[in-house]
Amino acid sequence: MATLTVLKFDTADSAKNELKVIEDLSKQQMIKLQDTAIVTWVKGKKKPKTAHLTHLTRIGA
Repeated sequence: MATLTVLKFDTADSAKNELKVIEDLSKQQMIKLQDTAIVTWVKGKKKPKTAHLTHLTRIGA
């Protein structure tokens, strides 16, 4: 069973710092990541910017 977890941060830097912690937990096999992404929405922009951190094509191959 998969679980979707969404974390919200006030700044993009805070999200990036937390991502490092989560990746470290994954390396220690304390959690299992299937996909990760950071979504940022700059004030004044019409849509958000999404950065996928897991290469899904590599997983599919």
